[in-house]
Amino acid sequence: MLELRRLLDDIEAMSREVTTSRQGLSALRAYGLDALARLAVVNDALLDKIDRAAAEDPSWRGAFPLGPRLDERHRPQVEPVDATLIGVDGSQIYPDRHGPFLYYLINTGAIVLRQGSGQAPLTETRPTLVFREEALYNEDQELVDNRVVNAARELAEIREMALQATAERERLGGELDRLLIVLGDGPLLIWVGEKDSRDREVQRRIAAYLAELDAIRRVGAVPIGYVDRPRSANVLRMLHVAELDLPDIVTENLRATRYRHLTDRALFEHMLGPNERSALFTSTATINRVDFRQAGQEIAFFYLNVARDPGPDAARIARVDVPVWVAEQPDLLDRVQMAIYRDCDGMDYPYVLARAHELAVVGQREREELEHMLTVALMRRGLVPMPSAKATAKRLL
Repeated sequence: MLELRRLLDDIEAMSREVTTSRQGLSALRAYGLDALARLAVVNDALLDKIDRAAAEDPSWRGAFPLGPRLDERHRPQVEPVDATLIGVDGSQIYPDRHGPFLYYLINTGAIVLRQGSGQAPLTETRPTLVFREEALYNEDQELVDNRVVNAARELAEIREMALQATAERERLGGELDRLLIVLGDGPLLIWVGEKDSRDREVQRRIAAYLAELDAIRRVGAVPIGYVDRPRSANVLRMLHVAELDLPDIVTENLRATRYRHLTDRALFEHMLGPNERSALFTSTATINRVDFRQAGQEIAFFYLNVARDPGPDAARIARVDVPVWVAEQPDLLDRVQMAIYRDCDGMDYPYVLARAHELAVVGQREREELEHMLTVALMRRGLVPMPSAKATAKRLL
């Protein structure tokens, strides 16, 4: 039981600290906006510094600009056209060593929305129950942790994106004129720790992920990673490096950034108007520069203001990930931006992703029904599953 009265002093202290912190971040944001204006022109000196930083500290995550200026603000130069949007999201039940069963569950939800067609959206869910011992335990015979399940969900999501894109293109009779966009909730570039990147199992996962991206591209669809309220600071890290002299770009100085606790979103809330996107960048992550680039699937990103009203207080900044092969086609990128912005109308978030989440999420009642079905199935075979004493005691209390 939480006794809130015992937290009154802490709540007051927290409110004071948050206020002070926001004042400090406001000053940092002003400095960052000034730096973005002063350093706006992309030149060889800047690119050399970014490459030096990435080589000096492989864990450093900066932004590498793809255009001539860092302070670009772009509004699409094309007329809105109807597109087909596919939203995909996933959820999971993690293995519980105190539960009556050892398993984990991955559930994906997908929605296909044909803008302008007047047709009801198509929806689908795809649950996967993982229960075999070889999938539940690692090489040290330890129960797999949440990271393994998250990686499995990530792969299930990109597979669902490829499946839905292929099926929708077939429903269109293979006709390629219709813009087909597949949105996933989260980054398009998967996260892999530098120490784990050469692990054999990790390499298999990367290869499988890249194969699905290739499948999406083959059917003429555009894969998108959409991040609402992004916490990334790649552009700010780049600005920090830009103000260092080349000999001073060492690990210690890379980590001593003045922009600590500030995010890129804080900058672009004050830069971008409604339906404006930032300059294009790529991540300096090794997996992006090596594995994804060699496969022709290097990931770029930009920031997009999906709000309808002007002003920093009204701004709703999202980070949008796209493959570089999309970023290199300005007209296609404009059409993609228009389609996403249109789908965000009314809620400042893509409708197809909100619906995909609703389809994918597994609630407590559904989990209880699943475990009831498992219990009945086992009892038919003479087994009576029991939770741990700890779980039983908690339930009784």
